[in-house]
Amino acid sequence: MADLKKIDVKGVEEWREYDFDGRVYRIDSPVSVEFREGSTTHRVTDAAGIVHCVPAPGQQGCVLRWKGAVIA
Repeated sequence: MADLKKIDVKGVEEWREYDFDGRVYRIDSPVSVEFREGSTTHRVTDAAGIVHCVPAPGQQGCVLRWKGAVIA
């Protein structure tokens, strides 16, 4: 979709997690994050090509955390 903004996170994040009051959804090896301005959901594509649709942080009690990739 042309109206989605895309952020490249390949090599920047080792993983990212969405925590819903103790229920954790983890995405390993994320490569990109896409979102529509003002939307409450976004898409994360991982290195295997799987697309995960998740709510924006702050929505439905969602907290986002990630581990930065180690750069040698």
